[in-house]
Amino acid sequence: MSTWRPPLNSSRCVVVIATFISLLLCVVARTSIGQTTKPADQVDRATQDMLKELDASATTAPAGTSPASAAPSSESQFEEETPAIHWKRLVYDFQFMLITAGAVGVASAVLGLFVLLRREALVALAIPQVVAIGAAIGMRLGWDNKLPPALGVAMIALVYFALSKRSSAGNWIVPSFYVAGLCLSFLIIANHGQDVEDLQRLFTGVDVAVDRKTALMAVPVLLAVGLICALLWRRWLLLAQAPAAAELAGFRPTRWDTLFLLLLTIVILLGTDALGVVMVLSMLFLPAAAVLPWTRRLPAAMAGGAALSLLFLAAGFYLSNKMNWPLSQSVGGAGFAILAVSQLAAQLRR
Repeated sequence: MSTWRPPLNSSRCVVVIATFISLLLCVVARTSIGQTTKPADQVDRATQDMLKELDASATTAPAGTSPASAAPSSESQFEEETPAIHWKRLVYDFQFMLITAGAVGVASAVLGLFVLLRREALVALAIPQVVAIGAAIGMRLGWDNKLPPALGVAMIALVYFALSKRSSAGNWIVPSFYVAGLCLSFLIIANHGQDVEDLQRLFTGVDVAVDRKTALMAVPVLLAVGLICALLWRRWLLLAQAPAAAELAGFRPTRWDTLFLLLLTIVILLGTDALGVVMVLSMLFLPAAAVLPWTRRLPAAMAGGAALSLLFLAAGFYLSNKMNWPLSQSVGGAGFAILAVSQLAAQLRR
């Protein structure tokens, strides 16, 4: 079994914006307001008198008119102010984002099945927090690319996760890493305003800002990871259901667990960097949880989960443009609604 070596550490650089110009503008604005107080008061009185006259003339309806006759004009004006949504144009404008989100959904749905079967949901929640520590270290040191240091820190964490599973210490290591990532990532870049905003954006995501370069880098890797996980489904299932039997059969559970966590880390890392944590976690848990009650074989469950992830993306994209909602949260909301219906129907079927 070959070993995996993280690439060299490097991360993005952010320059703190100076505030001298804004303070100077505030001083100038304050002095100008103090010099023009009396003329402004006179202008305000005259403006108020004119507005009163306009209100009086507007409330006086001309002869032969009624509220019913005025209603169609207001409706037509409302229709003119709300233009129709051109879906083809929207799909074309956000094609790279949609392709990347689709790849994240397919890969996350496949891995999410085994995350649930292996009962490692907390590990999947802790990995984004650990990734944030690497990104914060890179920001603090002023490096250009945050992916390699984030991957390096994640590699250290997943080795601990794999070893803790063997030593029965996962009940405290995984929650501790979650809390550490949640706190240390912000403490590392404390008092660096722009860095704090960039780190918050890492969690909330700028899903509409995916460009061609990001899509070309992320999509092939995500699909390859999903394919590798799908091809090795028998091993993941054996390790999840009968780890002792797998060890007796000659498998080395620690190495296979490390490989699975590596694949999971790659998906979470690339998805978080491109779309944000909300999108990744929605695609990781919701399709798998919605499809498991309806399938008896894992290949069918993987195919159904991948199809559901694309359905969640389409529904979220429609809602985000129709209702002017955030995309990642729209995908998660639509996915949770479908999950609730699926689980309720499965309970009623029994």
